[in-house]
Amino acid sequence: MLWHVSAILISTASLAVAQAAEQKSLPGHVPAVVSRLQPLGHLDASTNLRLSLNLPLRNQDALSNLLAQIYDPASPAYHHYLSPDEFTARFGPTEQDYAAAVAFATSHGFKIVGQHSDRMLLQVSAAVPEIESAFQVKLQTYQHPTENRTFHAPDRDPSVAAGVPILSIGGLDNYARPHPTQLRPSHLPADTHKKNMVGSGPYGLLAGTDFRAAYTPGISLKGSGQYVGLVEFGAYFSADPALYASQTGLTNVPQTLVLLDGFGGQVLSTDNGANEEVSLDIEMAMAMAPALAGIVVYEADPNNGLLSDVLESMSANTAVNQFSSSWSEPAITSEQNLIHTYLQKMATQGQTFFCASGDSGAYENGVEIDAPIDDPYVTSVGGTALLTAGPTGAWLGETVWNMGFGPGNGGGGGVSTIYPIPAWQKTVSMTASGGSTTYRNVPDVAMVADNIFIVADDGQNENVAGTSAASPLWAAFSALANEQATNNNLAPVGFLNPTLYHLATNSAYTACFNDVTIGNNTNYDATQYFAVPGYDLCTGWGSANGSSLLVALVQPDGFQITPGRGPVGNGPVGGPFSTTSQTFVLTNNGASAFTWSVGCDANWLSLSSSGGTLSPAGAASTVATAINSAALSLAAGVYTANLQFTNLASGLTQVRQFTLQISENLVQDGSFETGDFCYWTLTGDANVFNDNFADNGYNTGYSAEDGNYFAAMGQASNLAYLSQTLPTYPGEVYQLSFWLANFTGATPNQFQVQWNTNGSAANTIFNQSNMGTFDWSNMVFTVVAATTNTTLRFGFRNDHDYFTLDNVTVTPLPAPAIQSVAAVGGTVELTWTGVVGLSYQLQYKTNLTQTSWVTLSSITATSGTTTTSDMPGSDDIRYYRILAP
Repeated sequence: MLWHVSAILISTASLAVAQAAEQKSLPGHVPAVVSRLQPLGHLDASTNLRLSLNLPLRNQDALSNLLAQIYDPASPAYHHYLSPDEFTARFGPTEQDYAAAVAFATSHGFKIVGQHSDRMLLQVSAAVPEIESAFQVKLQTYQHPTENRTFHAPDRDPSVAAGVPILSIGGLDNYARPHPTQLRPSHLPADTHKKNMVGSGPYGLLAGTDFRAAYTPGISLKGSGQYVGLVEFGAYFSADPALYASQTGLTNVPQTLVLLDGFGGQVLSTDNGANEEVSLDIEMAMAMAPALAGIVVYEADPNNGLLSDVLESMSANTAVNQFSSSWSEPAITSEQNLIHTYLQKMATQGQTFFCASGDSGAYENGVEIDAPIDDPYVTSVGGTALLTAGPTGAWLGETVWNMGFGPGNGGGGGVSTIYPIPAWQKTVSMTASGGSTTYRNVPDVAMVADNIFIVADDGQNENVAGTSAASPLWAAFSALANEQATNNNLAPVGFLNPTLYHLATNSAYTACFNDVTIGNNTNYDATQYFAVPGYDLCTGWGSANGSSLLVALVQPDGFQITPGRGPVGNGPVGGPFSTTSQTFVLTNNGASAFTWSVGCDANWLSLSSSGGTLSPAGAASTVATAINSAALSLAAGVYTANLQFTNLASGLTQVRQFTLQISENLVQDGSFETGDFCYWTLTGDANVFNDNFADNGYNTGYSAEDGNYFAAMGQASNLAYLSQTLPTYPGEVYQLSFWLANFTGATPNQFQVQWNTNGSAANTIFNQSNMGTFDWSNMVFTVVAATTNTTLRFGFRNDHDYFTLDNVTVTPLPAPAIQSVAAVGGTVELTWTGVVGLSYQLQYKTNLTQTSWVTLSSITATSGTTTTSDMPGSDDIRYYRILAP
């Protein structure tokens, strides 16, 4: 009997060992931070959690191979996408596996709350005891190390029986919540006058058609028939996008809500800016593609929603070809793996997914990049500061977006710690950029991320910044490409990265992208990265040069036109202008000859040719453009000439613009209404961004001279410098004007103004130390440019308070125009037009062959018309001229 009992005990132990061996652990479910924290206690047993049970894909190698073929132009499978049903049949879990997962859930008392046709996701609800029993874990609570809340997490990775086809479990912890990358909303005051304008919104903010004017000039495509899908973890006030549309001259694009993870779609008082993010995303998509058929807003619970759940819903909606996420999360491995599989699925279906690269500057020294920013099947979007020729004006340039204060407020970029370098990125030289040759680099592209007007917070006008503006702009740009594809009976452009990198690494780069070569995304914690020609880890390949890129993405016809953008000239009324001509080089990189034509919509620009023929790999053609005499009669303002180059065989048109700024301010954001120094370069000691900043009175208590913001400059102990390089014309006269105040007169202090700064050789036109107390005062200087690019630089030191600077302008002055010369008795009276306060020299010669002029006098203009007289004496002839300084 004892022997028999002993045998039973051995048999029971053997069964326990066998059962343990048949269990499988599901790794990657415990947040790394848990190992450094002490649990507060056990999660309340009455708590009910919503979980996502995720099943693995089949045939992963075959899937990877198919994706490579779908995006290889040389493959027969190129752009032959799968339907969701076809994807499920080839790569999804089997019906038997899905049934087994359902059986597992119900056997443990779980309530089934969501089943999906792709069989990759099973959503359940269960109480804590059932969850702990099913997965052999204990759910503990912890104090969050960086947020004012507690969170729960399992004490170990879950495990299930070996035969249960579950890959991962979403919702076992709530340590990491999705967060918007949108950085800085600030309400605008009621006063909406405009100073130093960049865009058409209040205070010169970029709004409405400004984005299309900069990135898609001359393009008729507006997104007709296309949808943009948006990832959101929160709700918005439905009237805000409509109000934005009415204020910016757009038509409100209809929005469709898809509510997920039990979210009710209400705006929460604790949403931490979620409603601003949602409004921003909708309004940016609307601005770039104003004729979209609709914007589909996927809203998940801001506290417990899962990105993988959102992606599942997106992947099922093949009416939407482009998606954007301005949200990311420090996802644990299990969630990242699932996100990756859904992004693969979307790529096989011809859907493309954009994600903001983040707003905390460079990811350096092994810093992990939030999901899904660095996933290989995401087009990661960095940020720029955009320079334009004014409201709805032409693109002038872009720099890396870096606000330069806080722990790193600039576009995210860096090297993934998880994903190996994708095939399409292996061809990129990383020597200059500091990128990796073995791991995925981000971002891929960029767009404007600062100085942006939105309506949010239930009707509030706001100024925002962040790469979360750039991502929906790119998604809407993709909608333009897919509209063109539909018009030509072609498949959607699909996942863009393989095509973008192919274009950027050949001769099409300069035509298709705006290369950003100025700036960096360094921060307090990182010394990388810097913009360089070509690819870099600040802005990727740069922003979209719409006309050429749309052609190249959809229907390449071999017609290449360089440069990718036309020039910008500036000067006073009547000239001279800094740029007067531009030659475009036309080549045919296609397989067949074609004829081409070019037309222009401005009478002040002349063309050397109206068309011709290009042979494959044959000789290039050129079109020379030149400003003609009609430009001399133009009044002050900004003028744009659109040159339309058309391949008459394919019918595709590419646009280049020639922009002329006449008597316009050359300083970008001289009134600092962006709320930062994004158009300026600030240099000083290690604390330069603590002591000097754009302020609206919140920090200093002072008020702007005009508008909302001003520059507060409080560098202590030594000089700091704020500078901007301006496009100028050698020999041209400019008026420099700015407003300065020193409200307390505290000493020591010093203030400098420098013009034509060139290395150590600086032309200092003002330099004063220990300046006393004074309110806002206008300082005006007449300056002359020595080169085509002139740097304006302010040097300042104020040890105990701040100099405040506002409304900086540099405007070309018109040349004096002689109105009349009359002999009256023994004198000659001369009248000319000039600028009040400017000093003019009256000079003469008695013979034009003389080598020099004789200066008679210097006269300061007191009105727009100045008259003076001269007595020629015994000279029979005198030739006169009026010179501005």
